[in-house]
Amino acid sequence: MPAPSKVNFPGQKQRIRMRGTKQASKDVKQRLKKNLADLRESPESLLPIYEGPKRIKWGRKSPVVSTLEEINKVIDNRFEKKWLSKRTMSKRGDSVAKAWAGAMLAAQEEDYSTVSVFKHPLYGSASYIRKGDSRAGFLTGVQNHHNPRLRLLPWEEHAKRGWWFFSSKNGFVCSGQESKISNDWILGIIDRAKINHDIRSENLIVSSDINPETIENDEVIDQGYFKLNFSNGTTLAVSENLIKDMKEPLVMQFVLGVLPPKLTDFIDVEYRWAPNGWEGELPEESIEAVENIVTGWLNLVVPEKSLPILCRKAILEGINDGFILGERWFKPENHDDFIGELSGNDLERLAVEKLFEIIPNKGFYVNSDGEIEWKDESELIWLESNSIHLLLVSMWEEFGLELLNELFDINEQSAKEIHSKQLKKREAFGNFLRKLNKTNSIQKTLSKFPWQDIEFNGPCGVAHALIMLARSESVGVSCAYATKIRGNLEEEAIAWSWLLIHKKHSGKDWKFNPSARDLGGDWSVSLNQLWDESENVGKEGPEGYISKMNDLQKTTGTQHKLPEL
Repeated sequence: MPAPSKVNFPGQKQRIRMRGTKQASKDVKQRLKKNLADLRESPESLLPIYEGPKRIKWGRKSPVVSTLEEINKVIDNRFEKKWLSKRTMSKRGDSVAKAWAGAMLAAQEEDYSTVSVFKHPLYGSASYIRKGDSRAGFLTGVQNHHNPRLRLLPWEEHAKRGWWFFSSKNGFVCSGQESKISNDWILGIIDRAKINHDIRSENLIVSSDINPETIENDEVIDQGYFKLNFSNGTTLAVSENLIKDMKEPLVMQFVLGVLPPKLTDFIDVEYRWAPNGWEGELPEESIEAVENIVTGWLNLVVPEKSLPILCRKAILEGINDGFILGERWFKPENHDDFIGELSGNDLERLAVEKLFEIIPNKGFYVNSDGEIEWKDESELIWLESNSIHLLLVSMWEEFGLELLNELFDINEQSAKEIHSKQLKKREAFGNFLRKLNKTNSIQKTLSKFPWQDIEFNGPCGVAHALIMLARSESVGVSCAYATKIRGNLEEEAIAWSWLLIHKKHSGKDWKFNPSARDLGGDWSVSLNQLWDESENVGKEGPEGYISKMNDLQKTTGTQHKLPEL
């Protein structure tokens, strides 16, 4: 995964949209009036608390200190309208102090009916009074100092030069050129995000949907969770479900509370989860992949909604042996348990076992659409779905022919035709294999019968034809054929006898000669014995069948001899 790009500063590479002026609503008027009154009455309390050094390299004064001093000059002259007007139009001097002068001048207005509108893709929109030629964002931030996010905007230039500002409902701090954070800031962001939480200790905050003891013991559970480890030693643990359900991404809550918005400078993220069945530490490949993903998340490159899924997949992809079914891991030696969890019949499971013997000794991944991805440097077999059908679909084109040879005794030409047909049709493999197995079993059985491909006359010839039809198709098909047999008396008698032994004669007596019916009744015992013996041919060979056929010939007294074997 490529290194994530840096988060842009406010206003950088993005145009702030400004829409002229508008008529202010009653609520907007009241809010602006109150904000400006507070600014005028207690301005010092609205400035960031400065915790950095007063002097920097070579004894130079801190630029933030210089800005604060300039703002204090504005505060000292906040009732001097003429002085303020001059300061708002000055081309020189501190730009933040200039915005303060504009706000102090606006505070002396009595009419707030007409306001300007500030719109920003991240920080949202707000109304402000335009005074002088200060930047819209600076004026907005000063006049909307009650908003923890907006009040950061005037300090954008300082942030670009390496000065850190942290703002939340719990306060506004400049920590200097180091990202020194406090629990007040962390808790302020958490409260704004409306996360129900437990403060377990000075250094541990846990979202309420996680058992705190799990975090304290650093346990791995089925529900994954994220640990945000801050540079001040505090850890915030949140569940992956909370991450997925946030209306506004959690990472954005933190990003919009700090300038510069470089979370990776003071937050390290761990993702704690392992597949069901896993024991011990995760592979190094998994850990590194997760680190890349969470770093991308902190830099707003990885979408938060996708974060848990991506992290889980990264962990699974780092495993190089065994079997994975969904998100459950099986040891290499638990091959049978893995196959047993797959969805399919016994024949399909046999096909999987044969398939694993055929395919190369390397890993692969099959997704829920039956698409395969080979892993040359891994022995892991990973199925996203437990469907055997999807596994066979993914392998059929390359290994289907070999699999047919392993499962069934089919000649090469027939195997190619079957393979090609299934490749195009993609019939459900459960039905496909079941029908193929039945057909193959029938063909094997039929191949063991005597008198293959020999048609012979007489009652024995008819009996043999009916039996072969019943074994290759069905008894129903053979009985339908029997009702249509017309010829000499003996052949018709065998047809009637066949209907008798299968109890399909009712209502069909009118189709047969009465003499044929009488003979058929006499022959039914012998014919039934021949039919029963036909079931044993596939297992025991043709000898018994030949013997019963000779018995039938004697019973019928036919002059037609049986063909030589």
